Amino acid sequence: MNSNGLVGFLLVNKPTGVTSYYCINKLKNALGFRTKIGHAGTLDSFATGLLIIAIGRPATRHLGKIMELDKWYTATGKLGQLTDTLDFTGQLLEDVEIPAFTEDQIKAAIHQLGNHYRQIPPVYSALKYKGRSLSDLAREEKLTEEQLQKIVEEKAKVVTIYSCELISVDLPFFTVETHVSHGTYIRVLLNDIASKLATFATTHELHRTKIGPFCVEKAIPLNDFKTVDDIEQALIPIDSMLDILNQYTLP
Repeated sequence: MNSNGLVGFLLVNKPTGVTSYYCINKLKNALGFRTKIGHAGTLDSFATGLLIIAIGRPATRHLGKIMELDKWYTATGKLGQLTDTLDFTGQLLEDVEIPAFTEDQIKAAIHQLGNHYRQIPPVYSALKYKGRSLSDLAREEKLTEEQLQKIVEEKAKVVTIYSCELISVDLPFFTVETHVSHGTYIRVLLNDIASKLATFATTHELHRTKIGPFCVEKAIPLNDFKTVDDIEQALIPIDSMLDILNQYTLP
């Protein structure tokens, strides 16, 4: 089948160490760069898990609806550590000793955030300012730290934490499973939990397990997409995708 005729959606399991943009380019290479492709929500390079990708312009037109869906993650943070990106790939700013926090203390810190709170997005993010991502502007030092901080504070929004369960504690690390609204930054969430304990947290692992009704168990590893046939066999037709979306309600 000609790649120009491919239209639909893919559930991709993104590996660590590659960007969401890299995933798009890998699929473009398989398709010969003749089909419009887009994704429904960036995953950081170090992060893994579910990435929903649209193939063909008729499919990419529906990405906005998918991006608005709620999301599930498992994430591990290191208490007492702070980097400029809020993940382990960034520049180390602080690394301090922490008290022997108990599971109950960490659970209490999670509870203190509540189900809705005003979250300030990270400077190192895909958020746009005058057509450029904040990450690029920060790395290129086009703006001062004060200017960048003012921008992200202006872009702060109230996010919904449907659930956030403490899965394990192996100090200084702690792991949570969380169900959040669109636009919630998990790197920030872990650091905000730590702030209730009067310390910091840097994200070391991040895995997206669900986007609305779609789960990572149904996703195909990125490296399995080598040919047009691989993509064609995995495509979810637009009508099927829209039926699933229209029937979905928050759990």
